[in-house]
Amino acid sequence: MIDLPNSTAVNRFVPKEKFYSKTSMSSKLRQQFTDEIEKIRWTNKISPDTLNITSGDYTELQVFEVTLKGSDVSTAVLRHIDTYIPYPILFMINKSGSYKAAISFKEKAIRNQNNMKVDSYFDTGWQQNLNLELKGRSVDEIYRNYLYQIAPDLNQTKQANAKEAVEHSKVKQAIQSQIDALNKQIRNELSTAKKQVLARQRFDLEQQKNKL
Repeated sequence: MIDLPNSTAVNRFVPKEKFYSKTSMSSKLRQQFTDEIEKIRWTNKISPDTLNITSGDYTELQVFEVTLKGSDVSTAVLRHIDTYIPYPILFMINKSGSYKAAISFKEKAIRNQNNMKVDSYFDTGWQQNLNLELKGRSVDEIYRNYLYQIAPDLNQTKQANAKEAVEHSKVKQAIQSQIDALNKQIRNELSTAKKQVLARQRFDLEQQKNKL
């Protein structure tokens, strides 16, 4: 699944009740925690204390194994965990022996430095044999490399850093959403003239996306 040095091992269970009692949570989100997650295990801590690496913008990266009760976990549940833990988290999500890795881009929240501002999520999709490589000489580099392994498209944007790559990806996704909406309109439109207008709009968006 993921091969990490023994020095990084933690192997502690994180009670779900900790999130219920220590954080602000809606009744709907609490129900999602209850329905979706069987258990959470803090498996590894990647930091200068556990590896011969340096820190940077990030001083630690945590690895959590999330064992599911059902078929998947909601992004809202992962986002809640991420918000209240002030380090990047690599989630290894376990469903009956299949795994997927999920990770977000996150930064310190401006208004509350104890919380994190959590951006887009990326995941590998479900796999029987999931392998991620520990690469980098600092927490920042390791975090970035996990992001790029999980979401290879980020590494192809040729942006200066992970934050810019994520922002670039979000712009492309927004354009693709517009293209998808136009495709639906074209399929449902009866007027040939209107179809042509919509097709031209789609072409312009596709050109814009290709230039990014």
